[in-house]
Amino acid sequence: MSKPAPDPNQKAVVRRLVQRLSGFALGLGLYEGIAQGIIEKVVLDMPNGSDEQIMSVVRMVMLTVSA
Repeated sequence: MSKPAPDPNQKAVVRRLVQRLSGFALGLGLYEGIAQGIIEKVVLDMPNGSDEQIMSVVRMVMLTVSA
């Protein structure tokens, strides 16, 4: 099954959160492409989540991936 393409609102959320979380990701040693992929997946999984809710989940995933 193919994953759905993000709608324009989700793309805007991804761009906004990539900017907000880039320093956090770099501090963990994650490259921008990896961080963006994580953010995209979480945004798709939480279409009705607020930025704060999504960022909380993204941070947990990034911490897990970087460990």
